Amino acid sequence: MVKIVLEKDQQLLTHSPLYRFTTENSEEPNVVTILQQPSAEAYQPFSISEKQGNIYFDLWSYSFAIQLKQVLQAHDTIKGVLRLRRTTNNFSYIKEDILALSEWFGDVRNVTVRSNKGGEMHYTIVLCEFGDSIMAHLEYQSGRDRIEFEWSSHLHIVEFDSLQMSSDKDNNRNLFKNIDAVVQFAIHWNESYEEKLSTIQQFLQRGEK
Repeated sequence: MVKIVLEKDQQLLTHSPLYRFTTENSEEPNVVTILQQPSAEAYQPFSISEKQGNIYFDLWSYSFAIQLKQVLQAHDTIKGVLRLRRTTNNFSYIKEDILALSEWFGDVRNVTVRSNKGGEMHYTIVLCEFGDSIMAHLEYQSGRDRIEFEWSSHLHIVEFDSLQMSSDKDNNRNLFKNIDAVVQFAIHWNESYEEKLSTIQQFLQRGEK
């Protein structure tokens, strides 16, 4: 049985061939129980205040993450450019996304931040590098939730746009959680992640111009 905690207003895809879904507790195998409150046994979102157990990143909890990971695993050496654009009213995703990206692409370095916090449109742009050979452009702007992601190398280009791929803009299933992605890409939180997160926060503060 898999237990998952969802953030407020988040939804989970319910057509997985491997799992059945319920909001009731069940001891049956291959059943997903959606919890309203954090539990040490459950897969919990990064946003919870006291991180413990299995933590999943928002960025790697969608279906496109599975396809991207398959492309990355097909090659021993990763060299390329990644671009991430989020339209969101939750700018705390910035440090979470950087930690999530560092899991796959290597530790972050050379961080530069540009922000506009005045006016109706709020945006933040982060330029940085991951590992030894990944250039990254991360852009965040206020508005209705949308994720645009592009990975390009000399062998592959992977593109994802949650809005363009959806015919229902008010019920965008591309931004529903994928149970397989949540389980596969969750991390077990420990002190090393506390240190990484602290380093990322310092980089963001120092990189602000």
